[in-house]
Amino acid sequence: MNDLKLQKLYNYLKGAFNVKIRLSKNRYADIQSIDIWNYLKINKWSKDKNLSISEMVNDIISVDASKVMDFIKKSSQEKEIKLS
Repeated sequence: MNDLKLQKLYNYLKGAFNVKIRLSKNRYADIQSIDIWNYLKINKWSKDKNLSISEMVNDIISVDASKVMDFIKKSSQEKEIKLS
């Protein structure tokens, strides 16, 4: 999928990301929509074919926020290693 289509899809799903962020805010205040997007894009959606919007919304709402936080930490550590 090209970058323009991905950006449109991301924007289309923004409401679901906002709901998930509000649901997770008490325990995981640092999570942003782009973090959930990247986690699901790499760890879930890249393995699935022909996903519907409703399946993607369900994935966003049901994703384990602690796994997203672990993903953020791992990604940031990998960036630090590359910069060293």
